[in-house]
Amino acid sequence: MAAFPAFFGLLMAAVVTGQMVDITPREAVRRVGDELKVMCKVPYVIDSCRMTVGTTSYRLRPDITGGDVIYTGNGFKSGECGALIKNIKEEWNGNITCVLPPQAGAIELAGVMRLVVARPPREPELRTPLDPSFKEDTEFMAQCVVPDGRPAARISWFLDEEQILRGTHQPIITSEPGSDLQTISQNVSRVLSADDNGKMLICRAEHEALDSVMEARRQLIVHYPPKRLEAGTITIFGLKLGEPGRLNVTVRANPPPHAEWRVGDVTLAPMQSNEGIAALEPVHLGGGYYNISLLLSRVQKEDVERKYYLRVSNELGQQEFTVLISTMDEPAGVELDTGAIVGIVIAVLVLLIAVFLVVFAKATDRWCFAAGGRGRDHAKSSGESTPAGDVLLESGIALPSRTDTESAVGGKERSRLAGLSARVRAVLPRAKDKVQATEAAAETEEKPLSEEKKGVVYAELQLGEQNAEKPPPPSTEYAEIVYTDQPKETKE
Repeated sequence: MAAFPAFFGLLMAAVVTGQMVDITPREAVRRVGDELKVMCKVPYVIDSCRMTVGTTSYRLRPDITGGDVIYTGNGFKSGECGALIKNIKEEWNGNITCVLPPQAGAIELAGVMRLVVARPPREPELRTPLDPSFKEDTEFMAQCVVPDGRPAARISWFLDEEQILRGTHQPIITSEPGSDLQTISQNVSRVLSADDNGKMLICRAEHEALDSVMEARRQLIVHYPPKRLEAGTITIFGLKLGEPGRLNVTVRANPPPHAEWRVGDVTLAPMQSNEGIAALEPVHLGGGYYNISLLLSRVQKEDVERKYYLRVSNELGQQEFTVLISTMDEPAGVELDTGAIVGIVIAVLVLLIAVFLVVFAKATDRWCFAAGGRGRDHAKSSGESTPAGDVLLESGIALPSRTDTESAVGGKERSRLAGLSARVRAVLPRAKDKVQATEAAAETEEKPLSEEKKGVVYAELQLGEQNAEKPPPPSTEYAEIVYTDQPKETKE
């Protein structure tokens, strides 16, 4: 029964330890010879500070500054038990424990952190299929293994200097029983293309204990049939009649292609000629590209009118191209990709829609054109007068409008103006105001307005459309009469 209280006390001590001791850092990776600072702290005054590093326990005090492990912190009264560990050794890999006993009481609180003393891994291994080469569109898989590192190394994949991010699998970390060394492995998969040919697949390993990265690499050899980037008929411009001509066609192939020209009924293999036409050996330009040429000793009219056929083949297939020649200069065209073409089409559609909306709004008095439409409708419904400008009272003919609103008055308004002008002439004094009829003169003579002012009467009228539904309210019409004095008649 006495063992039960002791076990209960140890259990409570462990619970209190886990809850109250603040230790930083919780885990650290250091190389041999590095330094590490560990700080344990509790919210009360401590009696002493003990630190266990590896298999050795150190009693630390602020006044002791010698040795590989020394005290650091603000003193026991602050509840701090810190250690500055100098010159880390290989055998110190493992847990570091700090013990903080209080000034009163029998329970000692402890905190634990993990120190990983870095150990460099061995050389990485790149495991790939044993085939020396691969066909285009083949699913390729490789594995990189970096063994015996502490902690595990980090793996990254590259194709030449371009990092591979797609197709990388989750890394797997393993260790041997009884060993703290770790082995990491990671797979990468990729569908090979012609662009991968000749590139270097690199597995790169990084580790805290290494001054530089370690690599394992393999060059990829990808085979594919002959091909060209541009499909369709090939036209070669800039040849001149009566001068030598050269037909150059660039193709891509691996293994190297075999070329064969056909001109009419004549077939020419490399280094063969016939009647001034010679086929050359394909020239490797690098990256799997080959330049295939046909020489014409003298370009003639019939050479321009005929077609030339080029057949290119290797172990994986063949391709035939049609070649035309022209004496014209190559047209300077602008190449647009799909995105640019789609953008232009969308811009044109937006412009057409905008124009349609503006025309529709103007025709139906909507949106920004609604104010003018409402003004006109209000004037029509309320019967209010609209300025119509100055009126020339000569044979019922109105002068051209001098205001913006008169321009909206149509033929109906002109006829009404003629009637009103007649009414105005009826109320004028007949003895003094004589209106000269100038209609006949206006039809036969064109005079400046300044010369026609004599004998002319102007009237400024306020007009408006009458409401068809209700009779107009009683109103007063005003006329501004402008006239010139007539010389008095002398009786003989």
